[in-house]
Amino acid sequence: MKKLNLVISIKEAKVRRIVPIIAEIKRLIPKLVADKAMKKDLRDAGELANLYQKGGAIGISLVAEKEHFGGQPEIDIPRILTSVDLPLLIKDFITNEARVDYYAGLVSVIGEEMLPRVSLLLISHHLGDKLSRLIDYIHQKEMLAQVEIRGVEDLSFLKDLKPIPQLIGLNNKVIDQLEQGIDRVVLDKTLVDTCREVVGDCLLISSSAHHSPAEVRVSIEAGADAVLAGTAFMQAEDPRRKVHSFVFAKKKE
Repeated sequence: MKKLNLVISIKEAKVRRIVPIIAEIKRLIPKLVADKAMKKDLRDAGELANLYQKGGAIGISLVAEKEHFGGQPEIDIPRILTSVDLPLLIKDFITNEARVDYYAGLVSVIGEEMLPRVSLLLISHHLGDKLSRLIDYIHQKEMLAQVEIRGVEDLSFLKDLKPIPQLIGLNNKVIDQLEQGIDRVVLDKTLVDTCREVVGDCLLISSSAHHSPAEVRVSIEAGADAVLAGTAFMQAEDPRRKVHSFVFAKKKE
């Protein structure tokens, strides 16, 4: 299997002129659980990842947080990494080195050569002045860090980072409300241009709230480098086909 990290995978997709889609697996969607419209999804993570890869996804995102999102990282991380050759983004509320060690350990058990395929999500406003230290620590473990921001208010956390991480995610939902608010893509050209003044040519990922190819186009036309989506795929009757429609969203319906 060819081992790609998320940066390389996104850049290669852009060269191929397709939309770089990071397809997410999450066991619980808090908004749907609150509405009593969902129970825990128990499908095999490796099989889902395989469907996503066949649909053209360039990376897999796994929501590993247990309390609110029903994550089962001990089971799902090995299944994903051994079922597909795509890079893996692990999402949790990571606030210290011990949590980084936990995920590095889960990956290393499969094989230390898997570590460069993995990125860990860091939420900028949760970490504040600890952000730089944790980014460095993740890199020491041979993994990548993806830093999540809410909008321009979080750019202050990035200004003093040297170097700025190559992966910057902008969450269209409010993570502090467990993403239970209104689903809408907030990324627009003005916001992208403002971000670029700070992050330069780092890869900007528009995350969450994409339910259709039209919404994917909103993010890409605003200047996002990639799109991360999950609920649309988890709810789809045919996840492979749904992913494929997002990957080729530039070809208008």
